Amino acid sequence: MIHTEKTVRSWFDQLYKQKQLKSMRQIDAYTVYLDHLEVEPEKKFLDIGCGPGLLLKTARARGLQTYGIDLSPQAISLASQTSPDSQLQVGNVTQISYPDKSFDYITCIGVLEHFLEMDKSISELKRIAKDDARYCIMVPNSRTLYWKISERFSRTHRESNENARSLQEWQDLFSHYEFKIRVVHRDDWQIRKFFIILGLGTFPQLTAFVKKILWKIIPLTFAHQFIFILEKKNHV
Repeated sequence: MIHTEKTVRSWFDQLYKQKQLKSMRQIDAYTVYLDHLEVEPEKKFLDIGCGPGLLLKTARARGLQTYGIDLSPQAISLASQTSPDSQLQVGNVTQISYPDKSFDYITCIGVLEHFLEMDKSISELKRIAKDDARYCIMVPNSRTLYWKISERFSRTHRESNENARSLQEWQDLFSHYEFKIRVVHRDDWQIRKFFIILGLGTFPQLTAFVKKILWKIIPLTFAHQFIFILEKKNHV
């Protein structure tokens, strides 16, 4: 399948038009990204591929100055309702209309794997970030059984231009673009979601205990998704 900006935008427009917020995680799932970034109030926060704006709303509640950009007009329409105090725009990550060194924090949650032009997109992400900025980027793992099945049978991954990589491949990609990898976390939403379905979502100690056991059994290389916390490599 040959993808263009138009075809990917159309796919996401249809997704948000049909599912609205139902396509997203519960809003309390978004605090983890801010915790990993160790955000401080009043600083400038940009969410690339902001979707319906749930992460922006969460960041705004932490006292951040929030900005969002998304390829999908339908997503930005939803985000304007979800996070009305955020500055939002429809746009392509290959040409971001903010000045150099504008942002303290940049998030890209489940989006980078859809980039059509990786070189241009990464160049823009680095251009708009302050020298000491931190990035939080969540990407899928190609080594999971879920991905192998989805890649073969799911139209969603093909039509949205979603491309997973292994942990080592993601690490190599970020090193290639001269990012410093501060830490790699596992995405624990699937476990948290399971406990919520069981009605145990109000027992964080139990969730933490189960995660501790599972993480000893399951290597990081087989995590469902990876959450990378990055800096520019030239930052001292």
